[in-house]
Amino acid sequence: MKAKVLVLNGADDPLVTKEQIAEFDKEMKAAGADYKFLSYPGAKHSFTNPDADAAGRKFNLPLAYNPEADKKSWEEMQTFFGRIFKR
Repeated sequence: MKAKVLVLNGADDPLVTKEQIAEFDKEMKAAGADYKFLSYPGAKHSFTNPDADAAGRKFNLPLAYNPEADKKSWEEMQTFFGRIFKR
């Protein structure tokens, strides 16, 4: 795999299991991927979406906005893109 991969995950996201994360890690390593997987403590699914709480209530899903994880993940993504798309 030649692509660089960045995964920003909510550590408290019940929709992504520890087993799925372990399998993803195994697959990325087997492919020789250049990847980074970060989990944000206290963050659930849709942690970057300011409307996640309302959507979670409306559809009875474990969604929640997390402003701290949103900010940190945005900074991480900007750094990642800065490295990839150097001028």
